[in-house]
Amino acid sequence: MKRGRKGKYETDIKPRFDEITHWLRSGATEKQIYENLGITKDTFYRYKRNYKEFSDLLKNGRQALVMQLRNTLIKKAMGFEYTEVKQYAREENGNKVTYVEKTTKTALPDVAALNLCLKNYDPDNWANDPQALKMKEKELELRREIAEKDEW
Repeated sequence: MKRGRKGKYETDIKPRFDEITHWLRSGATEKQIYENLGITKDTFYRYKRNYKEFSDLLKNGRQALVMQLRNTLIKKAMGFEYTEVKQYAREENGNKVTYVEKTTKTALPDVAALNLCLKNYDPDNWANDPQALKMKEKELELRREIAEKDEW
């Protein structure tokens, strides 16, 4: 059993895991995180290397952000409906009356988001340059034929 006082990691970093998770999900960089924690870059990377729970926290927090971004990109690519709420007040018979106006709107599919999704999710069939895609397919076929002849 170790004796003595706890290290800086145990007292200053570990209790702030929820805060670090929030920063990661908000898109904070590692530099912003170690600056927010008040530690040096070297200390940050040492903690990351020596404490698996810290390394996992950083990795998993970033993955959650990536999933949110992926879902948002897909939603934008496909289009979606949303409700716009406007609130205004006006005077009626000497009284102030508040009105809330709700309107359902449609965000149309975004061509750039569609293109990016297709290039990432279906790269074999989607490219900016279809001729380059066909040449790539022919190149792969030739490589297969050469490999079969050489039998390696």
